Amino acid sequence: MTADTNEASTGSRQSDWGASRRSVLSSIGAVAGIGLFSGTGQAQTGAGLSGTGAVYVVTTGAGQSNGNGNGTEYLVLDGDRGSVAFSTGGTADEAFQYAFDNVPDSGGAVIASADTFRFGEPATMGDNTTLTGQQGTRFVASQTGTGEDPAPSESQSNPLPAGHDLVRVRGDNVAVTDIEFDANGTQLNNQAIQADQCDGVYIARNRTVNGFQMALSFTRCTGVTVEHNEAVNPNWYGITSRAAPTGSDRDLRQSSDVVIAGNRVVGVKFNNIAPYNVANFAVIGNVTVDGGHSLIACSPAQRGTIVGNVCQDLTEFAPDPGGEAGIEIEYKETHLRDEVAGTPKARSSDITISGNQVDNCPVGILVRTVPADADNTDARSAERPYSFTITGNTVSNASAAGIRLRSGNAGVVATNTVRNAGTAVDIDEEFTADIEQGLNVTR
Repeated sequence: MTADTNEASTGSRQSDWGASRRSVLSSIGAVAGIGLFSGTGQAQTGAGLSGTGAVYVVTTGAGQSNGNGNGTEYLVLDGDRGSVAFSTGGTADEAFQYAFDNVPDSGGAVIASADTFRFGEPATMGDNTTLTGQQGTRFVASQTGTGEDPAPSESQSNPLPAGHDLVRVRGDNVAVTDIEFDANGTQLNNQAIQADQCDGVYIARNRTVNGFQMALSFTRCTGVTVEHNEAVNPNWYGITSRAAPTGSDRDLRQSSDVVIAGNRVVGVKFNNIAPYNVANFAVIGNVTVDGGHSLIACSPAQRGTIVGNVCQDLTEFAPDPGGEAGIEIEYKETHLRDEVAGTPKARSSDITISGNQVDNCPVGILVRTVPADADNTDARSAERPYSFTITGNTVSNASAAGIRLRSGNAGVVATNTVRNAGTAVDIDEEFTADIEQGLNVTR
């Protein structure tokens, strides 16, 4: 990698990448209502975007061949001066890392051009940084080895290809938007975006394809919004507060103040959307299709709403006792770290499930306790979810049960519509208490 500050060198490259640079920066200027470049492609004096902080553009050098296997040189352009700040014949993560590292403490934006960027390892974002792409921006992961999936599906055979995260968020007030993330067939030990120990994370309008163990994940974060993304065929989870690799220092760490809204998640082995160990959360208006465990599962979680989602087509994969559902409230002992076990944060409570459409799932809506020892029936009384409301939902074609409570306390199950279910409302009286029912319609 080389830092390029030579003006003559910059000038000699002008014909190769000037058009790409002009299109990227002029589009930014158009959005902001200003012009960044003159008709000759030279940066105008004072052309920076007022109020945005530093701006870096990462793009490719057109026609540059450098022996890195894909014939692409990656360039970082200084958005204020229009010059090449950095170039590399390596992989794209080097260019993005340079840009992230040079965003000042006061903040700034890193803009990826409408190109394919091939990464050799993750790039890590710090405080007050926005990463955004354009139509056609694509980040591609590389395979780092193979690994044993402890629960391969019928279509998988160990060992599976393992990869790396593409973008790691490790700062406060960070946004990642408008990028397609390609796992390149890797299925273990990676995420497209992984945020950890952050305050203020915004992930929007991204798409993940071709693998990842977990597509979009956040751990130990406060103030998280994940909206209008699409995750297609990740291996384990789509949008989750878990982390890969599972069992790592990040995995199953608590997050709070979380919004997951308007996303589409399809083709998942376990849960499509899984806010585990999350408090003060909302899961609103998502479309979840084709999962193996419950399509939306909070396990455990407190003070949240699951409202207005569409959950469709679940084919059970290694189901827990009681089956798998479109939507699930759960206490699951194996989802707890030592600092949570035995505290109120270990149990799911104060959750409202309302206005959802659930179709073609073995169970429509499920509330349960799953102890680590399946023979420990006492846990189904001592650790049951409590203070939940299930109302105004429509459940269709639930082969086992429309609404099933295997354990729970102080809950409401009312004004739901259940059509074509094996059992409309199935409540285990031995392990539930104070469950109010009324005005449910069954057909």
